[in-house]
Amino acid sequence: MVKDIMSKALPTETKGVRVLFGEFVNIDYLYSYLGTIIYAESGMQNIFILENKFWGRMLFINNNLQFTSRDEFIYHESLVHIPVQSTPEGSIKKVLICGGGDYGAARELLKYPEIEEVVIVDIDPKIPKLVEEYFPELLPEDPKDPRLKLIVEDAFVMVQKYLDEGKAFDLVIIDSTDPDISDTGITQELSHALFGVKFHQMLYELCPKGVVVQQCGTPFTMKNIFTETYKTFINVYPAKEVFCYRSNVPSFGSDNAFIMRCPYPNPEIPKWKELPNVYFYSHEIHRSAFGLPKFWREALAV
Repeated sequence: MVKDIMSKALPTETKGVRVLFGEFVNIDYLYSYLGTIIYAESGMQNIFILENKFWGRMLFINNNLQFTSRDEFIYHESLVHIPVQSTPEGSIKKVLICGGGDYGAARELLKYPEIEEVVIVDIDPKIPKLVEEYFPELLPEDPKDPRLKLIVEDAFVMVQKYLDEGKAFDLVIIDSTDPDISDTGITQELSHALFGVKFHQMLYELCPKGVVVQQCGTPFTMKNIFTETYKTFINVYPAKEVFCYRSNVPSFGSDNAFIMRCPYPNPEIPKWKELPNVYFYSHEIHRSAFGLPKFWREALAV
């Protein structure tokens, strides 16, 4: 009997560096992905784009996953349609996105013909260009939609400029990376100031009668970001107008939290017509998103 001991060599890999990429989630806890790095840069932010056979293309900023081409629609539809549909139909005309240079939030907003203006303010000029090249599915149906404006600027600075100009918005979406909670005083996260009281005080002036929504990570592994964001909201906005909702984004590992200031009554009840061209959002999903786990509510009892 012949024993099969040797094996054929692996075929030549495709272009790019194939790696096992690890993303630290918490102490002794990481996610790992096998794939090919198709883009890497260490500049204003550390940016990696990984090609993975399951998730598709994956964008990492400062070594943290931002989205995958497989399930980004869940995050972006939750971020946009729940706050929009929490308001009286037709009440959202002008929208500011702080961050959001990946176009995903803008893509969802522009599905509403009633919305007249969508402004993206993102500090990193690389992100929109990379999305255009590597993630074209995140672009609006009409990338040249005249309602859309992209500004490369620090959102904190731009909000100050808008206040000086007397501009106002009906909805502000903060679609940014997570803040840095290290105690070193040095941060790579360009979004850090967007979670602070000063920024939200300016937003209250910029959007006095409208809705403000901010993503605040996955509470199961980021409790401090979740609770501190909530504290900022109730510090700045009337407590009765502050709400939390959630959405399960598979690539994030657990439910993602969103904190929203909504001055309109009963935001858990959708008030616009359902959209036909979505994959996740529905009125049923909208209602269920406000049902929070008991341990979330206990964490927010601050």
